Amino acid sequence: MIKAPYTFIALALAAAACSPPASETTQPDTAASVVPADVAALVAAAVPGITITGGELSAGNDQYEVTGTSPNGDELELDMVQSNGAWTLLEIQRDVAWSSVPAAVRAEAAAVPDSFEPVRVIESTQAADGSVVYELFRASRNGSPSRGPDLEVRWHEGSAQVIP
Repeated sequence: MIKAPYTFIALALAAAACSPPASETTQPDTAASVVPADVAALVAAAVPGITITGGELSAGNDQYEVTGTSPNGDELELDMVQSNGAWTLLEIQRDVAWSSVPAAVRAEAAAVPDSFEPVRVIESTQAADGSVVYELFRASRNGSPSRGPDLEVRWHEGSAQVIP
């Protein structure tokens, strides 16, 4: 008679060990739900099929940064600003390989004094005019990217220009 309760406990523990943790079964994916509907709509219009992974409102409540994954797997950051109650997309950013940057942009960067091979490149597509700003980061002492871009080159209508 004593064996029955122990057998039941052992079976219950075994079943619990085979089940996914409660957090995986009861917690919905809320990353998109924390982004207001009007912001999410703007993001979806700018990048159809995007999966929103997070969002952050600035302390002044007038800027929003949304992160997500595009259908092709690129990790994106979309920056927007609010004016007169409406959100406007400023730019869409993603990390890219230096080798994928247009040759004219690479040549312009190589022509500056103290040029360098960037260890990180952020491609920032500007919503206002479709231009692309490449933010180039040199390696810090430990080899990781520096804290801020060390050089920016604007690419627009086939022309590259270093941003002072």
